[in-house]
Amino acid sequence: MAPMNIDGSVSVVTGASSGIGRATALALARRGSTVIVAARRKERLDDLVAFIGSRGGSAEAVACDVTQPSQMADLARTVLDRHGRCDIVVNNAGVPAGAPFMELSMDEMRRVVDTNLMGVIWGTRAFLPTMLGAGRGHVINVASIAGRHAVPGSGLYSATKHAVVAFSESLNHETAPQGVLITAVNPGLVDTEGFPQKDLPEALLIPVTKVAKVIARTVEKGRAPQVTIPRSAGALEIVRMVAPRPYRWASGRVLLRRQLRER
Repeated sequence: MAPMNIDGSVSVVTGASSGIGRATALALARRGSTVIVAARRKERLDDLVAFIGSRGGSAEAVACDVTQPSQMADLARTVLDRHGRCDIVVNNAGVPAGAPFMELSMDEMRRVVDTNLMGVIWGTRAFLPTMLGAGRGHVINVASIAGRHAVPGSGLYSATKHAVVAFSESLNHETAPQGVLITAVNPGLVDTEGFPQKDLPEALLIPVTKVAKVIARTVEKGRAPQVTIPRSAGALEIVRMVAPRPYRWASGRVLLRRQLRER
């Protein structure tokens, strides 16, 4: 795979107003990238741009809703008009389902699918043509460990993240020969504003800074089509395939403990 020097690059990060997106924007800026940060909360983006600038970095803010393909197309045009290229795209915006499947309204289900899956697709579609034209680029789609293992009690969320992983891996086969890599990054438990991890031991949580560092190194090393954080979580895939019944039993126990904790 083709590595990339982040210094001097132009990058776009969606969902950059908090959590993994914000940490990733900071990590890329520290490595010398001009970062265009995108999200719906413009005031948060302006604060982030000012913070990056105060530390000698370069960043710009663009208010954008990833669920709207026209706004993603406008974002791409803005970046190309200002910089003439885009080297790195981090499709990070995502939302939790927030309730068991049968308790979700149609509007809530549509919001999860539109943000977690279609937002990734619209972001990739908006920037991929210019990357393919340049013969270089890297698209990072932030999925989840739930994109590799069905998480009990999170059917819809898991479905969207499985779809992101499949989309990324399949598309990478098409684009890698043309110099553009597509990678699904699958973090485990990360405590963020949008995804609070209540009552979980700190030892099980992954800092957003670590996820951001892995994303930056994925670009620098040219890793595709999947990266899981932590790497040891990949062993779960072996357990699921070799011993599916014990795996499902253990998963069910996790769901039961979660339900008891929430009552």
